[in-house]
Amino acid sequence: MQRHQITNDFYLDEFTRSQTAARHGIDNSLSVSGPTYANLRRLCRDVLQPIRNYLGVTVSVSSGYRCLALNRKIGGADSSQHVPALAADINAAGKTPMELARDIVDLKMRREINFDQLILEFGQWVHISTPSRSGFERSEILTAVKVPRKFRKPKTVYVRGLHTQEDALKIAQGRAV
Repeated sequence: MQRHQITNDFYLDEFTRSQTAARHGIDNSLSVSGPTYANLRRLCRDVLQPIRNYLGVTVSVSSGYRCLALNRKIGGADSSQHVPALAADINAAGKTPMELARDIVDLKMRREINFDQLILEFGQWVHISTPSRSGFERSEILTAVKVPRKFRKPKTVYVRGLHTQEDALKIAQGRAV
């Protein structure tokens, strides 16, 4: 079976594959006609491919498009930018997630890309999204951190800016950095 190429370095199956979907029998396929695929093309063309071109290394997608059933199965919010294919969680070969995030901010500052959100998530990967409509990007830069709570699961908190997990936790808990 031939892979469906979206841009020079990105293919449809990178955005639709999911171990969770496979385990639970969830169809996470995406039709190449319609607004969701158009969003994915824009994400690849306007955000991911320029990042790949700038870095000159492989950019891997750990999570891309998620149908609503899959998104709910993993505990994602119905409003997640993954559902309309506006976002991807990525890593880059030879780069830490923090280095990747800083490189993407550099591209933004040089006006080579626009993004809606860049989130350094738990020090493990970078969530990057394209605006739902051209020209309406929030340009948010956030760090996600898990804040421990007594007798309950940790709470995910989003702190403005790029921070180490230690500093983000201090900020989220209201302590000086």
